[in-house]
Amino acid sequence: MECKNCLNQLANNQKFCSECGGKVILERITFKSIFNEILDKFFNIDNKFYQTFLTLLKQPQEVVGGYIDGKRSKYFNPISYFAFSLTLSGIYFYLMQKGFIDYNVAMNSMQNAYETEMQKEIATKINKFVLEYSNVITILFIPIYVLFTKILFSKAKSYNWAEHFIVNIYLYSEASIITTLLLLLSVINTKILMTMSMLSFLLQFIYFVYSLKKVFDLSWKSIMVRIILFFGLLFLLLIFIFILGIAFGYYLKKNNLI
Repeated sequence: MECKNCLNQLANNQKFCSECGGKVILERITFKSIFNEILDKFFNIDNKFYQTFLTLLKQPQEVVGGYIDGKRSKYFNPISYFAFSLTLSGIYFYLMQKGFIDYNVAMNSMQNAYETEMQKEIATKINKFVLEYSNVITILFIPIYVLFTKILFSKAKSYNWAEHFIVNIYLYSEASIITTLLLLLSVINTKILMTMSMLSFLLQFIYFVYSLKKVFDLSWKSIMVRIILFFGLLFLLLIFIFILGIAFGYYLKKNNLI
């Protein structure tokens, strides 16, 4: 018998390949085997996903620092973990788009805050765009997070750009999974869902502060100084985006595109 992955010769009673570590599978694929594999991958208490989720929640420095230091067999790969978080949030936004999650109360109260029909129409279009392209927006924001942590935490630890990328991928994914799960559990009650939606960004921010303190081994005083600097950088970024928006709007109007 030979391994189907690397063609290494195996004994008849071997369950795993000694060369590549691949599992020896002799049975045909069935729906039962697919279901069991999904359960094993994501819900087995000893699996990497479960351990990664819990450790990032309690001791994020163990996962992030371990991966950067080369300990990469114990926890979920950061890119795979990020992909899972995008899939989970994608499911939530899809359910919102299709009306399975009642978001009308929030949308109506948001629209009532605007005075003119044009403002309401623009707000509706922006919300629709965010729902449709939420994952794309998330991916585009990752480099900004990396830039911020590189600026604010470069003196705490000498991580390079790629290592800061790993820090942000892990922490964002964990924060996203936590808040998305809470939102999905809140759909049973509209008021709870609205409250959870308003608190989700605050929860993510708190988790980021807690985790960055752990990852970069900082005192509360040091992390608070960096939070203040973060808001300063965020303010400058918003001004830059605002100027770009005005320039883009002027360009569209000048060329009769709007």
